[in-house]
Amino acid sequence: MDKPKLLRRVMPLVVLALLSASCATKSPPTVLPSEPARRPALPKEARQPPTPSICLPTCSDGLTFERESWRALLTNGAPPAPPVSAPPTR
Repeated sequence: MDKPKLLRRVMPLVVLALLSASCATKSPPTVLPSEPARRPALPKEARQPPTPSICLPTCSDGLTFERESWRALLTNGAPPAPPVSAPPTR
């Protein structure tokens, strides 16, 4: 067998051996562990006030429904107007 054919057969085995040897050793971490970031507490004026006792859950449900309908109008648009050439309807 000549040398180029031998190299073609041996080189993949050498690469495989090097890769498996590099995975076998436990390398030290390159980044030191750090403490996770802490969020500061909200200031008093930024906190939401408690719900007054006179408010009912249905009030907030109604407001949510209205907001959703407004959002739908903004994203979907109003229904198209009839064409100008259409006969008037009474």
